[in-house]
Amino acid sequence: MVVDDDYLTRTAISLFLSQEGYEVKSVPDGIEAAKRLSVESFDLVLSDFNMPGMDGLSLAKQIKQVASQTAIIIMSGSADIKPEHVVAAGGIDFIEKPIILEKLLARIELAFATAASHNETRFDLEKSHFIS
Repeated sequence: MVVDDDYLTRTAISLFLSQEGYEVKSVPDGIEAAKRLSVESFDLVLSDFNMPGMDGLSLAKQIKQVASQTAIIIMSGSADIKPEHVVAAGGIDFIEKPIILEKLLARIELAFATAASHNETRFDLEKSHFIS
């Protein structure tokens, strides 16, 4: 899910990711994203930091409470946010605006690879726990 109050940014990212083969849904703010997350599951949320109503860090904290397996990447053009703030809120990555789409794609692929590796490791640990 792409969450950004800027229509052009949201649309450009959504279109690019769709063309790359991802199923993408987009919403204009954190409040709408939280509503969608209460009824749908998403593998990844790509959220702007600075939005009216609910900022990206608040959204990340809420996502971690209701959908802890969802990867979160925060985007921002603001110097006020630091990567450590993103991690503390539950995000896995931070990307600066303006967005370079190829760089964003690489970050998303890394997020999915990291999640897959984590899930395989967790599965192996659970499997060995049950076998022994």
